[in-house]
Amino acid sequence: MLTNHYPSAPRDDQPTAVLEQARAAKSMLISLSGLRGIGKTIWVRRLADDAGRFRVVSVSADSFEASFPFALADKVVRAAGHPNGVFEEGTTPDLASVIRSLLTTLSRNTSTARRLLLIIDNAHWIDEASLQALRFVLGRIAFSGACAVFSGLSPHTDDIATGIVHAEPGAWSDVRTVHLEPLDVAGVRAYISQVHGIEVSLRLAERIRELSGGLPLLIDAVVAAMEPPPGAARAHWDEDVRLPLRPESPITRQGYDTRPEVTCAVEIVSMLRDAVSAREVEQIATLLGDVVDVEAAIAEGLLIRAAPGTVRPFHDLFATDLRERLQPERKSAILAAAAESVSNPHRALLCRLDAATELDPELLLRVREAAESARATGNAERAIGYLRRAADLADPALRGELLVEACVLAGAAFVSPVVLDLLPELEALPRNPVRDLALLQTRQITGDIEWALAFVGELLATETDHPDAAVLRMHVTMMAVMIQLTTDDYAPVLDLLDAAREIARGVQAGATGVHDERLAPLPSAEEILLRATGLAVVASARTAETPRMLAEVESLSRLIHTAGASPALSDALTCRGGVLAGAGAIEAATADLERSLALAADGTVGWSLGHARVLLAYCWWLKGRVADARAMLEDAVVAALDSIDVASRPLVYLLRAVLAAEAGDEDSYAENQRIAREVTVTDYDTFGAELELLAVVQRARARNRPDEVLEALSPDALGGRWLAGAGIFTYRVEALAALGRAEEADRSLSELHERAGRDWSPIYGSLNWLEGRVAEAYGLHDRALRAYRLAAREGAPVPRAQALHDAGRLHILLGETAAGTRLLRQAAELFSDLGALPALRRTLALIEDVDPATIAGIEALSTREREVAQLAALGRTNAEIAESLYLATPTVAFHMRKVLAKLGLSSRRELGAVLSQTSPG
Repeated sequence: MLTNHYPSAPRDDQPTAVLEQARAAKSMLISLSGLRGIGKTIWVRRLADDAGRFRVVSVSADSFEASFPFALADKVVRAAGHPNGVFEEGTTPDLASVIRSLLTTLSRNTSTARRLLLIIDNAHWIDEASLQALRFVLGRIAFSGACAVFSGLSPHTDDIATGIVHAEPGAWSDVRTVHLEPLDVAGVRAYISQVHGIEVSLRLAERIRELSGGLPLLIDAVVAAMEPPPGAARAHWDEDVRLPLRPESPITRQGYDTRPEVTCAVEIVSMLRDAVSAREVEQIATLLGDVVDVEAAIAEGLLIRAAPGTVRPFHDLFATDLRERLQPERKSAILAAAAESVSNPHRALLCRLDAATELDPELLLRVREAAESARATGNAERAIGYLRRAADLADPALRGELLVEACVLAGAAFVSPVVLDLLPELEALPRNPVRDLALLQTRQITGDIEWALAFVGELLATETDHPDAAVLRMHVTMMAVMIQLTTDDYAPVLDLLDAAREIARGVQAGATGVHDERLAPLPSAEEILLRATGLAVVASARTAETPRMLAEVESLSRLIHTAGASPALSDALTCRGGVLAGAGAIEAATADLERSLALAADGTVGWSLGHARVLLAYCWWLKGRVADARAMLEDAVVAALDSIDVASRPLVYLLRAVLAAEAGDEDSYAENQRIAREVTVTDYDTFGAELELLAVVQRARARNRPDEVLEALSPDALGGRWLAGAGIFTYRVEALAALGRAEEADRSLSELHERAGRDWSPIYGSLNWLEGRVAEAYGLHDRALRAYRLAAREGAPVPRAQALHDAGRLHILLGETAAGTRLLRQAAELFSDLGALPALRRTLALIEDVDPATIAGIEALSTREREVAQLAALGRTNAEIAESLYLATPTVAFHMRKVLAKLGLSSRRELGAVLSQTSPG
């Protein structure tokens, strides 16, 4: 399976973007280079697959043929259609005859409309005789508009391209150099998702990158050898994934320049892993009593320039291999010297820790100071890293203390997955109240709910004489709340929250700090009050205790008003925003959720970040901000499997399925539904079953199947599941009316009238719109039109578009074509803005002057083509569209041409007329 793009390449270097540039250029020579295993072959195959009207001739050079004259030329001639190649039986080809064969075969079946695209992969293995012939031939063919691609290792491939250009100056109107870099962690995650159809966390992607060096070839090998998790259920944090040993690397530099000054430079930089300044390399070498030549190492290709004045190894795998070959004494010496030389305090401390063999008091003091500084600046994972490295040097008693401290900090900062590997050691430590809290915080995220319920119950039933007993009990009680929530049994939750708040008020009144400094990172009593009250709002809404819920909202609002920035404030805003969204108060919910995410953007992140993202995307979608909702979900997908907010994982994909259903994208709908099932790790439901239902209902509506809507919303299908609100039943009335079941639709509408202002709101369609649907089902057309017109002036874009469509459709049905067409054009403009392609297609089908072929073309557009078409219809330029969709401008132009071709249009102006239904320009 090929990716649609290369994840680490800039937009302008994507195959589609380069191909579009080649189409626009009179002739183009492309040099594609990168390390072995980087994905060059995938890149050129993608280019060939999308070549369209180009005549593609594609070959690959081989190392064993590099010494055979004209071996590559023979392959090219055969690939171009000559079965005998250049080696006629009994003859030895000469340069002139090979040139004639190449010119003849490559020029055949080409024209200005069907130009040649010659692709030579592994170009660094081209034999010299073939290269000599190609220099001459391509110089001639370029004048007829050819495109040639040379893909291979640097620098030889770039030299080949340069030589061809210099052989015939002026022949090539454009020359492109593309250099592929190894994938970073996010790129690895994206690659595994696109190529292997597996969603992995960023943490797992980082582990895979360490083994693969970010090379797609090795990523494929690692993923293929990954042991699947035992059983059907997927672990919460991929802790059950067993990665293979590092695969055999294609990157080796044995036998490089062994001059001591080069070797020393490479060893120092490799030991420091990340980029380091040349000046610091020289200082380290001086302390070692050595001499280095950084520039010579760069010339050898062993080091490469990074940021200004810094260097790094040419590849991570090379550095890893070198580190493994160094003697332990040499490693320690380099690290000790680096600790005295590097200017970055964090890096210097890591070097000192890695060089040390024991944890002396002075080093322990430096670790604690650095950890506290990192924690205070919001970098808990760095602080945990310090503590863990120090623990590796400590005696057993101090090691246990440091590991408990690291786990408490991880729980406080919502990054417990980074210490999951410490669980066996944590469980083996002697029991004490702080160790017990650390164990509860860490183990409960694994999903072992039965153990967590029993252990937290034991802790709550036990009194302790610890000097921080009240603080410990406050946090254990809040842990009991979080564990209870994951059972989906809300009955005990409110009592636990009341208990937590009572303890917090007592701690708050005491106004004394903690005695055990390991507890210092835990949330304060004020934060516990804020977070507990937010959860009380959610719990009382879930248990349908409306009076209490209103009282808790009032209390929460007072606390939010006076609260300073903190993770607890972020969570409280998300709790209130979620309840408001479920109640249909979308504007108020949006304000809370945007504020919560603004805190996260400043580094103040709570445990509910995953929910905040999904809820805000949902609100934006309801408000008609579809592009913003999609962008938010793209961000959410990247971090979904790393978020401590595990209940939000499936919600990200379910909302993507909702948007895909509305857009009529069946493939995306099915893919996101599949992933949502795979990443679900708990039955804990904080959004209600509404997103799951909404996706199914929106797909049925997009396919115009009201019977499927009714089936999805039937009592049997719902099975008594909790819903955040009754808004989804708006679509039950619509479906009944569409099927002509007027009396049933009327009864359902009466139920919604009774629930309006309580648990039903007009987020999916107004009461006026539903009145119109029911009236039309009864045959009361005038009444229906009045209701539709009222509905068209109220609410969000989606309900307005629905009302305009129905009003226009009914006018057309009654023979009032002019009035109907005017309303349908307005509906089409809204549907186009919303990306609701099936609804747009049905609307356009009712307008007499729209060509049916255009409607069929709209249905044939890909998801990306639809996005480009919608933005173009709004008058956006290609550059503006590229910025919105994170594409290269030539890629947008490429999609734009496909859109116009599928719609049978000749200009963007016509596209705007069709999609927005304004008058033709």
